[in-house]
Amino acid sequence: MANTQTEWLEKNISNGSIVKIDYSKFVNRRKIGTGGFGEVFSYEMKDSELVVVLKCLKSEEIIEDFINELTILKICDNQAIIKFYGVTKDSNERYYMVLQYADGGDLQNYLKAKKPRWTDKLSIAKEIACGLSYLHDNNIIHKDLHPKNILIHQGKPKIADFGLSKQINEVSMASNSNFEDLKGVLQYTEPQCLIDGKDKCNKKSDVYSFGVILWEISSGIPSFQKIQSQTLISVYICKGKREVPIEGTPIHILNFTKNAGIMILLSAQKQKLSMIH
Repeated sequence: MANTQTEWLEKNISNGSIVKIDYSKFVNRRKIGTGGFGEVFSYEMKDSELVVVLKCLKSEEIIEDFINELTILKICDNQAIIKFYGVTKDSNERYYMVLQYADGGDLQNYLKAKKPRWTDKLSIAKEIACGLSYLHDNNIIHKDLHPKNILIHQGKPKIADFGLSKQINEVSMASNSNFEDLKGVLQYTEPQCLIDGKDKCNKKSDVYSFGVILWEISSGIPSFQKIQSQTLISVYICKGKREVPIEGTPIHILNFTKNAGIMILLSAQKQKLSMIH
């Protein structure tokens, strides 16, 4: 399977469907983290002020996820979604995705370090909502939406890490991933995905995750932070227990939090109806 996927990648590079950037153009390497695919580095591009991230494919075994992510990112064009510039290959024949660099790190650390004002929190929440609505309008479900997968660049959020994402058909409005394949951060996982192994991930799963993210944006801390046991967290979630708004949350933030999921779902439903008519 890996050889077939590699051949697909090389074929699409050859026919110009995927942009290939010469590896020699990248200078001043700096390791900034480790992801599911492997190590992540930032680089400067020669003859340009552009700083980019190179996301390495560390193993042929996960090339399917690598291709899945770049295929989705390649068709996305929204300011709240991380930009995909192309791929590159080093002297050891390892492929990398070339992505937009986010100078503010991930959302969770940004909230902790910067402690943004309520107006800034609302702006971040609205930007994420717009990005998620864009994905759903294009029949893409993220499946792993949480604050570590939302990056901040110049104060603006960028939805990232599409390795688990799927494009869905307009009829079922769901992917073909079962509970056995469920991955992600437990606190942000839709309860139904934990209760029923046969339940399929869909747009509502992303909306649930977004709702938990909204609470974290307003509070500045991760949900269920005081509970160490993952099993206990799953029991809490499945019993319908939720974090409550923190004291002092402005009413307009509360209203947005209550209505944001509804707005996204209505947008997705409107898109579906327009296809029928």
